[in-house]
Amino acid sequence: MADKLVLDLETKKSFDEVGGQHNRKELGVSLCGVYSYNRNEYKAFREEEFKEMAKWLKEASLIIGFNSKSFDFEVLQPYYKFNLFKLPHLDILEEIYHALGHRLKLESVAQATLGEGKSGSGLDALWYFKNNDWEKLGKYCLDDVRVTREVYEYGMRHGHLWYENFGKRETIPIRWKNGQTIKEILDEAYRNGEQIEIEYLRHNNGERGLRKIDIKSINANQIQAYCYNTKIMQVFNIDKIFNIITIGKQENWQTKLF
Repeated sequence: MADKLVLDLETKKSFDEVGGQHNRKELGVSLCGVYSYNRNEYKAFREEEFKEMAKWLKEASLIIGFNSKSFDFEVLQPYYKFNLFKLPHLDILEEIYHALGHRLKLESVAQATLGEGKSGSGLDALWYFKNNDWEKLGKYCLDDVRVTREVYEYGMRHGHLWYENFGKRETIPIRWKNGQTIKEILDEAYRNGEQIEIEYLRHNNGERGLRKIDIKSINANQIQAYCYNTKIMQVFNIDKIFNIITIGKQENWQTKLF
């Protein structure tokens, strides 16, 4: 099966060092981070490994990034003779611009959507490279890949992302939704009396955890459910559910008469 990749790269130079953003092709690539869905693997490619990375890129059914068409691929293109821009590509920032008519930073989208953002800035990555700290550079780069991947997957599962608009949290409709949304899965589980396990995001601190629950009611953007972890009834916000697994029938569920 063709692979899907999530990509992000770090540069050797800053825009100031190359004379501005119009010279992005001269920035050079210090490290390129990639997540492969087929391999379930994160890998940081150094320049001497770009031949191997080319094979990954050419075999992918989709390459996912954030501002990747106008930045990452522009910076990476000088390393390859084939045209990167002919590869199947989903640029999340391009989709955001299509929906809103303006651009947003990955940090702001990730904070509003996932409750966590990037682990640092591009200036940190430059410092790591210039100081030959490949361990910290790899960690920083792959963390950006992870955040981009999770933003992509949230949109795929919910049909939208989130952003802060003058202090108000609002949705960003997206076009890469695949299959049932989280809300549709919850409605079906409730109707069928199914017990589920949810991966729950805590937007106040970016943490997440698994909760095994029985849904008792659904009201707008919230569900009331018995939580087996805490052994009490709790209210969960649907927009904070990142993933769902159906376990089986609720232990106390009885067939309802309609």
